[in-house]
Amino acid sequence: MSTATDTTVPARVCKPSRAVPILLFLFVFSLVLDNGFKFMSPALAENLDLPVNTVSLQATLAGILIGIGAVVYAALADSISIRKLIIFAIIVMTIGSLVGFIFQGNFWLILVGRLIQSAGLAAAETLYVIYVTKHFRGDEQKKCLGFSTAAFQLSLLIGTVGSGFIATYIGWAAFFLVALLSLLAIPVVLRTVPEEATGGGHVDVFGLFLIAVFSTGVILFMQNFNWWFLLPVAAGLSLFIWHIRTHDNAVITSAFFANAQYSLMIIVVFITYSVQLGYTFLFSFLISDVYGYNLGEVSLLLIPGYIAAVIVGTATGKIARFLTSEQAITIALIVIVVSMLIPALLVGKWIGIFVISMILFGMGFALMYGPLVSTAIMRVPVENSGIAIGFYNLTINIAVPVGIAYTATLMKLKPNLLDGITDGGQASSYGSVLLILAGVAALGLILYRVFIVVMERQVAEMNMVSEEAH
Repeated sequence: MSTATDTTVPARVCKPSRAVPILLFLFVFSLVLDNGFKFMSPALAENLDLPVNTVSLQATLAGILIGIGAVVYAALADSISIRKLIIFAIIVMTIGSLVGFIFQGNFWLILVGRLIQSAGLAAAETLYVIYVTKHFRGDEQKKCLGFSTAAFQLSLLIGTVGSGFIATYIGWAAFFLVALLSLLAIPVVLRTVPEEATGGGHVDVFGLFLIAVFSTGVILFMQNFNWWFLLPVAAGLSLFIWHIRTHDNAVITSAFFANAQYSLMIIVVFITYSVQLGYTFLFSFLISDVYGYNLGEVSLLLIPGYIAAVIVGTATGKIARFLTSEQAITIALIVIVVSMLIPALLVGKWIGIFVISMILFGMGFALMYGPLVSTAIMRVPVENSGIAIGFYNLTINIAVPVGIAYTATLMKLKPNLLDGITDGGQASSYGSVLLILAGVAALGLILYRVFIVVMERQVAEMNMVSEEAH
């Protein structure tokens, strides 16, 4: 009975490259929307007269949902065709965007719309990578995956600049309507993405739910440092540890954390990536409040940084010929720290220092991504590398909203660590927050160097035992 269905597949699959452009477009489009809404937080705060830490919920909770949704879509891709999942995601994205636009005067309904929208946005990046790894091998696969690195940086550029200008000259709510353009992609998806035979799949719903409980608890705690929110954090973490130790089909097993190199690098990833969009979130408020720029003008200041990141990201293969992973990660982390430390001391001075800062910041993260991934999974068995990368990316997707949350809270607290160094007032407050973010990145650098020493000693001890055995 499956013969008729199977004979239609080769005709579609014979040219898998036909689907790459539309899947890549949806990848970029989804990230443009998500990053755009993160960047336009100042416009929402001003229009709805809300504190920054409340407005940040539309970025932080949406970020968690995207991270968890990516894992869910990856698991569903084993049992449901990518074509059906993509169309479903577009419809969900559109529904959420319409909810946000229609109820633009009520922040909590806007938040509902953003969460529904994010449930659709989560699909594009993961399904593109799955499609490429399934249909391409060798140099073709590397080329298509390279497109995803450049696409990520390009989406940051388009999302930031586009949302900044829409918020300034049209109105921030209009950005919700941009999502409706994705409906035009459905006929192209039906025409180019194959309807493939699929096998069985499994989604660890309970494990992902526990991750959501833990992550949301952390973010809500950082909103106002309400100690009651540590209860779901403790409960979620405890149950998750129990779950992965007692269930073989959990989202990730305890065996992964027995791998010291993977576990230690996950810690570095979480700490370091928490500052990535924390600084970008702070940047738009800082430049607007201290220098008087509108969001459209602020977005223009970010263009050189994103272009630099795209260039470094696409050149990582060539850079690897001259730098080891350890050297590249160390240099990248130092550059990230410096990119925030110097402007922290010069807030209120020459605006160009922030353009240079964002160039260094973007280059640092672009240089670090590939070597840090390869270092983390170096000792993970090949058959488990997919799950390891999935949890690695989930860690980043949780770290980013956590970083936005604690940055927003610091902005609300207005610390004053630079009195007498900066111009005082808002400049001193923003400089102090930036100094703290630089300190978090410095902690990531210190831990990375300590972990490298630990791992080198472990390898030396293992080699010594091996030699004695022979």
